Amino acid sequence: MRRAYLLVPFAAYLLIGPARSSRTAAQEPAASALAEPTKKAETGSLKVCLRLEDETAFSGVADVRVIPDEGYEVVGEPGDTPSDVVFYGIATGKYHVEVSAPGFLTVRLSAILETSNQQKTVFVVMKPRPATKASALLVKPLELPTIPEAKTSPKLEAPPKTETEMGKMPGAKEKVLPVDEHVACPTEQVLKATGENVREFVNSMEKFTATELVEHYAIDKSGERKGPDKRKFEYVVVVGRDRTGAFWLEEYRNGSTDHEQFPAHLATLGLPAIVLLFHPDFAADFNFQCEGLVRDEGREYWQVRFEQRKDRPPRIESYRVGGMSFPVYLRGRAWIDPGKAQVVWLESELAEPIPQIELTEQHQKIEYTGVKFASTGQEIWLPQTAEVYAERRGKKYYRKHSFGDFRLFNVDTAQNLKTPNGSYSISNLTDGDVTCELIVTPVEGLAVGPITLRFVVPARGSVVKTVGPRKDVNLAVEAVRSAKFVHSGGTGAVKVDADLPRETTLDVIPAGPQDKP
Repeated sequence: MRRAYLLVPFAAYLLIGPARSSRTAAQEPAASALAEPTKKAETGSLKVCLRLEDETAFSGVADVRVIPDEGYEVVGEPGDTPSDVVFYGIATGKYHVEVSAPGFLTVRLSAILETSNQQKTVFVVMKPRPATKASALLVKPLELPTIPEAKTSPKLEAPPKTETEMGKMPGAKEKVLPVDEHVACPTEQVLKATGENVREFVNSMEKFTATELVEHYAIDKSGERKGPDKRKFEYVVVVGRDRTGAFWLEEYRNGSTDHEQFPAHLATLGLPAIVLLFHPDFAADFNFQCEGLVRDEGREYWQVRFEQRKDRPPRIESYRVGGMSFPVYLRGRAWIDPGKAQVVWLESELAEPIPQIELTEQHQKIEYTGVKFASTGQEIWLPQTAEVYAERRGKKYYRKHSFGDFRLFNVDTAQNLKTPNGSYSISNLTDGDVTCELIVTPVEGLAVGPITLRFVVPARGSVVKTVGPRKDVNLAVEAVRSAKFVHSGGTGAVKVDADLPRETTLDVIPAGPQDKP
């Protein structure tokens, strides 16, 4: 019996105000400027920093205006971060600051520049706009539309008003979302800000572990759910890049990549990573249209439609059946927080069936949440739930993945987790960085020599190096004969674990002061 595996591999400023990006220049003749070299010193600067109510940076699209009591509006330019705008070369006096953003209340305040050369910073707290009847001016059903094939990236036409397929998913409720047609969506800026946050999400994926609960239900002909078959896993994600620069993703459950751990021997892999379609490396593969600002349960979101372009090969998701891979063309919607530019939830379906494997339906819903880690104060947006409904060969199933108990992958967790199969795990037990060199020697007879990896393990941090084709160590696991690990720390500075065939060996060598890797 052939097994079917759902795979989601890695192939790998946000506008604040209108174009007010040039500094104010002194309008003096050249001779006067030379005669009075200190003239510019009579001006100062005003920096406006946008924050949300939870004190995090505002990452949405906003218009920031600064107007003096008398005279013309001041021109600003982006600051060091997307949530800051700086107004240079302004004279002393009183200024009025006005900030507006879709989904947020307009705020006005005053700032006084008292002395020349002063650099004044004003923090503005952005408050979400409360629910009003005026926000539901136009009601559209939540449908997953058919979008015409495109050779380029034209503007998507208005979708037909069909019922949502997501409403068929057992346990998922159909939503009718209000769309405020009086609020224009700045599509380019929304996609750019979201893409940068997804890039940060990728960078953080190798830094956390979680507990995962999988609930699997078979669905009979009447549509009733049977079960559930439940499984609980210790979930670890390892991310890297191959020699071409493309991403790869490896998921470990209870330290293993064995697909037979899943209920019904049907593996669903990488579902939380579908948000990668917004990543700058993947976004060109899709057509996007921001439909507008919508409200759900008292909160507002940008509603963005997407569909895989037919003139580009799918790289986000595929099925593997009988040793062959079948790419999936996706379409759907995502709902994006207008202040944080984070994907809060995402729904997708097949843009077209895959007859070769008799896959006729697939609907997915992934919800994300911001997880703040007390140890570092860092907030990372991680998957909270992932649901999938599918029909293949006339059989239907529904599966829900729930993630919780998130932890940063540091020394403490590394010592309590089983090392993933086919990998070396290095934990730094000291308060300083450790420079390392891992030399892996293959078995005799292979036309390849030892493979050397050089890297740094940060203080009190951990690094995992995986073995396999196109992985860190580009060898089949069974082709490893031995390994030598040399590091710049002293004896006991690092803890090294390996999960490889029993006939392999691993030597850990602290380098001397004159012989550091």
